[in-house]
Amino acid sequence: MGANNVLQQRLRGSGCYMSLACSIGSMSLACGSLLQIPNITDRISLQRGLFLTSLGFIYFVSLTDFCNKYLLKTKRGLQFRKKYRLMMSDVLEITNKIVSAIQATFSFLVGFIVCKSTCSKSFVYASHFLMEAYGWFGTAYFMYDIWSMYKVHTQKIADKLKLMRLNAAATGATSSNGVNGVSLKNNSNGVSSAGGDSGDESPVRVSAQQRENDDIYDYDGECVQIPKDGKWDFIKYVITHPVMMIHHVFIGTFGLLVVTYIRGGGHCIYSYMFMMEFSTPFVSMRSILSTMRLKDSRAYIINGLLMLGSFFVFRVVMWPYVMYRYSVAINVSFWQALTTLPRGCIISIMILFLPQLYWFFLMVKGALKVFSTPKPKDAAPKKLRQSKNNNLSPVTPNAEHDFSQIYANEANNAGTKPSAIVHRQPLETNNGKI
Repeated sequence: MGANNVLQQRLRGSGCYMSLACSIGSMSLACGSLLQIPNITDRISLQRGLFLTSLGFIYFVSLTDFCNKYLLKTKRGLQFRKKYRLMMSDVLEITNKIVSAIQATFSFLVGFIVCKSTCSKSFVYASHFLMEAYGWFGTAYFMYDIWSMYKVHTQKIADKLKLMRLNAAATGATSSNGVNGVSLKNNSNGVSSAGGDSGDESPVRVSAQQRENDDIYDYDGECVQIPKDGKWDFIKYVITHPVMMIHHVFIGTFGLLVVTYIRGGGHCIYSYMFMMEFSTPFVSMRSILSTMRLKDSRAYIINGLLMLGSFFVFRVVMWPYVMYRYSVAINVSFWQALTTLPRGCIISIMILFLPQLYWFFLMVKGALKVFSTPKPKDAAPKKLRQSKNNNLSPVTPNAEHDFSQIYANEANNAGTKPSAIVHRQPLETNNGKI
């Protein structure tokens, strides 16, 4: 029986490397198709562009699948999850940030290469096939990332409902008649759902007031209340996240397709837009360290300072600098260069630039809060509530037990013995052990 479980675990672990092979293969095909282009000023045809976009979808989806399977189904991935007590939503969050950092690295490298190649020739009219090629390839990422962020969001809600159910059971917060309560129970997949009593089961009821007090923090630090039915459809997610949706749709369609394919020139200017992604790996690392509950570590502080500095240089200062270079190239003043731009160009710059100011404001606000808030020597126990930019694991006396139960349930669904993964702690309350 033990040998059978080991074999099954190895087979599940080998599946992640198939996804990695698909990811590497799609990137290799994309690079190979570009080797056939003889001149750097050649255009990317529509057929080649659509081929690159399809390879982009394969690359980013398979890369995400590899990261998820590695953390969820391999021995080292399970050890990593156990060490940092990562729930399912934490794994999806880390994977999303890893893929985001990889895409940003590609984007910066493409922008840097094109900038070095074209800006010395003509700041306004020079072109490079690599800019258009990655425009087609990279647009797949922004469309994929919208769906990926939605899946992370819904999994956060599911995990939060699990924690609420377990903590309500641990503290005895049950209602015998179910008045003003919501019945939560596990379905066959181990995901919490809302509903009434069914059969002989005794689902834990969480009061409506407790549900209103429990919330989750999204990618931008905004507080989002858990819906009463525990569901959050895709359309609602898009509507409630307008800034990120506008940014992704604009970059993924107009910014990377219309500008690069129809415009056919000015790639030196567009290369600076690609180099804006230099700060993204630091933003992603900040989120990953926060999810791992390493916000008090030196690495988190250093990464935060690098993130703040790089974001200011590459996303805030970058556009005024590009406008200055443009004014010098056409031999007019900065203000004249800005006001004589076509109206559509000005609107596009505002759509791209204003969100950067908003996000930089949030970063500065968070940094000031970190450095200005003194840390108490003897911190009082925190109530059950997710902290901003942290994962969903509760910070209560029962935190280890709650995580152990959820982790063990996920391990059982994966066919792994819970005792081999995590050590269960005795269930404790404020009044002692149960």
